[in-house]
Amino acid sequence: MKLRRFRFRYLETSVTVLAEDEETYRRAVNAILDARSQVERAIASNPLFYVSLEPIDCEFNLPVADRMCRASKLAGVGPMAAVAGGIAQYAVENVESVIFVDNGGDIAMRCERAKIGIFPTDLALKLEFDSPRVYSVCTSSGRYGHSISFGDCDAAVVLADDGFTADAFATALGNEIKRGFGKKEIENAVEEFWSKSKKYIDGIVVVKDGYIGIAGEVNLVKAEFDEKLITRW
Repeated sequence: MKLRRFRFRYLETSVTVLAEDEETYRRAVNAILDARSQVERAIASNPLFYVSLEPIDCEFNLPVADRMCRASKLAGVGPMAAVAGGIAQYAVENVESVIFVDNGGDIAMRCERAKIGIFPTDLALKLEFDSPRVYSVCTSSGRYGHSISFGDCDAAVVLADDGFTADAFATALGNEIKRGFGKKEIENAVEEFWSKSKKYIDGIVVVKDGYIGIAGEVNLVKAEFDEKLITRW
């Protein structure tokens, strides 16, 4: 299958889509805009949905916003911590022929195998499944990007079968990696986080100052990739 790479930007959303053709890409964009609209309606209904850094009681009868609320409660973060991964997940779920949506580093895909590079390292996650499935890899960082993080790491990566969940837990994981942490502190933080979170997610990776912490179903391989392919605003 030969895939084409498309880029889409709208307000705070910056997305890379891999798809076979332009029609599939346009359908993915429509799903992304639908998801954004649901989030905007939820914010208008309850401004706490946008500003809270902790879970809140919320139900809007809007699929994207309600799944953000549920994921945030599992991870112990605010609902907006699940927005980017959730929008990517929604697009992949609702456009069966779309292969890959990267929403600013929060990725949902439909694949049987893939390699996902981890910036700023020369490592990649190698994913292999028995058959094509929807899967998510989401990343938080206290050093790169514009998302709110109370931690200090290069990358906090979470693997899960749901982008809402992966994104919320990536934020929570990043918050746990503090300034001054060395190898031992990172290992302890990863172990403690995994013990509390493993029933919701499949694996985690933390990158900080050259140290790598992993837990769960994680297969890391050496890889070269072009930084120009990173979805940036």
